[in-house]
Amino acid sequence: MHNKIKIQHYVPRFYLSNFAHKQKEEFIINCFDKPKEKAFSVNIKKIGAEKYFYDSSFDKNQEIEKSLGRFESKFNIAYNKIIKNLSLSVLSQKEKISFAYFIATQEVRTKEFRELIKDSIRQLKKRLSNEKLSKELERQIKEASTPNSIKSMHLKILIKDTPTFASILLNMKWILFINKTNLSCWTSDHPVNRYNPIDLTPYGNLGLLSPGIQIYFPLSYNLSLCICDPILYSYLPEIYEITDKQNIIFLNHLQVKSSTRHIFSINDDFSLAKRMVKDHPYLKDIDRKRIIVN
Repeated sequence: MHNKIKIQHYVPRFYLSNFAHKQKEEFIINCFDKPKEKAFSVNIKKIGAEKYFYDSSFDKNQEIEKSLGRFESKFNIAYNKIIKNLSLSVLSQKEKISFAYFIATQEVRTKEFRELIKDSIRQLKKRLSNEKLSKELERQIKEASTPNSIKSMHLKILIKDTPTFASILLNMKWILFINKTNLSCWTSDHPVNRYNPIDLTPYGNLGLLSPGIQIYFPLSYNLSLCICDPILYSYLPEIYEITDKQNIIFLNHLQVKSSTRHIFSINDDFSLAKRMVKDHPYLKDIDRKRIIVN
């Protein structure tokens, strides 16, 4: 076990370094803990990670952790290219594919996605609590609720479904937001956020193919990527300079709302996050209700 990777990041360190301050050879980032309502500074090595987060009975050689590392290396080339040139057009098709695959993987690989699976099963179990179920179905639901089953389900989605997600992203509209305000873009322990201004009730509106869908991924404290409905937003430019603070506040509010626990910033002003968790205490609850099962 001496050569096993113990601390496994679900938010990569190289990514977090673009929201951190370099101190000698280390990167220190400002963090806000929602449940504790506390801000602090921390080394990026110690955040966005858990012990053996991706290890499982069907992956004893840590192939998932190793493959994520390979994806990160490919993505990092395209990532640095965008940050240096402030443009999406500098990417080759191969680099854009790597970028899309990384974003799809990043959305699925986090603790928040695992919590979403956990809540889905919990809500389904609650919904069926008054129904007369067969013993076999009761057994299956009970087994699916165990931590090992939830972890296994999470990893299988990560392996099997991210290529499909990535291919959808490639066919959507990509816009680079350049932050020209004096506010910083935040990121979090679940940095890929979905938003849709269109109400599609009684159907959900956050699917990748939903009309009006918008996906936000902050790239650094002054850059953010928006991937959105290619038809509804076809008129928008490839590069958009943000001069209105309210737009940055909106992007940061998505990070507070969608994260499991931690918000990250290059600055230590988390007044928006503090106000949000005060006004909406459920945001502090890691076991909060995330979906509605009809």
